Amino acid sequence: MADFEDITGWREELAAFEATDEGRAFFNKYSSWDRTKGRAPKLPYETVIQFAELYFRHPEILEAMKKSEAWLDYLNANPDFGRDDEGFHELCPWEENETVLYFEHWYAMKTKVPYDSSNLRPGLRLAYKVAIGELPSLTAPETRAYAEKEFSKEILFPGEEGK
Repeated sequence: MADFEDITGWREELAAFEATDEGRAFFNKYSSWDRTKGRAPKLPYETVIQFAELYFRHPEILEAMKKSEAWLDYLNANPDFGRDDEGFHELCPWEENETVLYFEHWYAMKTKVPYDSSNLRPGLRLAYKVAIGELPSLTAPETRAYAEKEFSKEILFPGEEGK
């Protein structure tokens, strides 16, 4: 099991891995958008929750995630507001979005979970919903029920066969 307590140097570790043949192969194996590649298999619920828990252990990552996901909520609530609109680039939390994305990559690299750029997203959303008080905790039955309702296509729950 990878060590997630001390994440000092995580960005550099990820950059070094991505520069290797192994790293390029790892991140190019699956894709959530490239139809010529297969999607990564569903991740077990426990893996999604383990990933979500990491946000609460590292304040810098938690704050970046909250800003990034709040921005996504804003964009979803304002579908006519886009990159070409005045103020978009000033309002967008570019650094936080990058931090969240790279942290997800780093987690996938450390755990070697099959990764396609969207299959850890449920963990990110669950962590966000807990952080803003919409869900009580990552271990609460309400969180599990929410995950089953919202992410049944992305998460492998106990008792399901792997796909």
